[in-house]
Amino acid sequence: MLNRDHGKFLYIIPALCAFIIGILVTVRYQWPIGWDIYYHIHLARVYMLEGLTLHDPLYNAPSGNIINYPPIFHLTLILVSYILQTGLFEAARFMQPVLISAIVLSVTIVASRFYEDRYTGLAAGILFISGSVAVRSVSPIPENMALIILPFSIYMYYEFFREERDRLVSALLSGALMGTVALIHPAATVCLVFSVTLITAAVAVANIVSGSVCALKRTATGYLAFLIVGIIIASIWWLPALYVKSTGGAGGVSTGLQFSRGMSILHYPGAFGYLTALLSIPGLVAAVRKRGLRDLFIVSWILSMLILSKGYYIGINVISYRVLIYMMIPLSILGAAGLRYCSGIIERKSRVAAGIFFVSVLFVALFQGYAHITSPKTADYGAMTPYGRIQIAPPSESEYELAEWFREQGGVAAFSNYYTMGFVAAYSDQKVNPILFTDPDALKPSKLHEKRIKYLVFDRRLKADGNFTFRARDNFLFYGSKTRVDRLEYPYLRKVYENGDFVVYLVTA
Repeated sequence: MLNRDHGKFLYIIPALCAFIIGILVTVRYQWPIGWDIYYHIHLARVYMLEGLTLHDPLYNAPSGNIINYPPIFHLTLILVSYILQTGLFEAARFMQPVLISAIVLSVTIVASRFYEDRYTGLAAGILFISGSVAVRSVSPIPENMALIILPFSIYMYYEFFREERDRLVSALLSGALMGTVALIHPAATVCLVFSVTLITAAVAVANIVSGSVCALKRTATGYLAFLIVGIIIASIWWLPALYVKSTGGAGGVSTGLQFSRGMSILHYPGAFGYLTALLSIPGLVAAVRKRGLRDLFIVSWILSMLILSKGYYIGINVISYRVLIYMMIPLSILGAAGLRYCSGIIERKSRVAAGIFFVSVLFVALFQGYAHITSPKTADYGAMTPYGRIQIAPPSESEYELAEWFREQGGVAAFSNYYTMGFVAAYSDQKVNPILFTDPDALKPSKLHEKRIKYLVFDRRLKADGNFTFRARDNFLFYGSKTRVDRLEYPYLRKVYENGDFVVYLVTA
């Protein structure tokens, strides 16, 4: 019974479930999920005000700042805002259920095509959202847009090797999709290219072992076609961005992560969900037994992301937890294959028992996904510092009031809290500067004059134990227990605004 295809729309079920979960999350919170989206809303505003540019004049004013992301996501956000006739914040909220359901649909379709079985696709889509790592998929950010396209790029690369005729169409299409990903999210591009490179190496080794020189040449040709087309499309934005960066201009793009954040491999199963991790074992067993092209692709894909997540061991800056979402895609596909494998064994004795087992496992996975994604932790973002955890999203009532106040102001404002600064810039188009938590001499009149600072914004929540006046750490300016930020006695500062969490001073010198 499980081997029969009862409807070509079966794979829509996981995406529909993800969409409903995304709607529930969106309705529950008045702000978009996550902090990153505020930065991207800000960039969308820059494009609306300045046109397509490589320079952000509002961050690090008056000199401006580099733009760290290609513009496709931000242009899409602007388009959604225009179509809905609403603000960028509301447009971002609208995108939340759309993005998570589109990612799940992508995983479902690709899994179905890999295994030529819609039940495997159904299982893969539901298993994908069952892990805690998938919680980030509900955030309206460029990475999630890239995750929709990434699985199709790898699948089309797989199709190239399946084709018996010596054609490059699938490899070229895979490269085109890679180039599109490069115009959305840099890190996703790195993950995709690394995955395809390791998959290609695995296929090449298989060609060598089989002694097929022609197959080896075709493998190299397909890989080069993938890279060349991808690079050509990516160069539409990356070429001018890298050129401007090379000239030392104010625009350009950041090309590297400045830090690493590791994660013990023992915590990986918890992030993926123990159910998915467990089901991937029989999936791996079946893959090793068959040793087909499909099995080589899926296992190599997983292995590539496992290696990349530990890149800091060889000096590559990486945030391990962020890489796991890319590993979750092939792992959920392998887990789905494992579930089908186990169901097949049970089906030999009882078709009814196999059906009950299959449905029960997916019901548990769906419940886990619902529990993870609708948890209050989904919207609660914080930054860990030596002085405790600081909430950075959603914005507090005081942050909202502060942003409203700045809508009527001008000049450049310096903030003691990087994350509040980002929200205010996105909400009010206020010019901002990070000098308070980046320069130890920030409060000297000469420095304030040099940066043309008009306002200083202090966060009352950044009070810390210690015998010091101010101390900059981790994108915050903390103040000591004896310091009163609401009563600073500098002759060139005059308090002009105050609410529950913030104090704003006008620089008069």
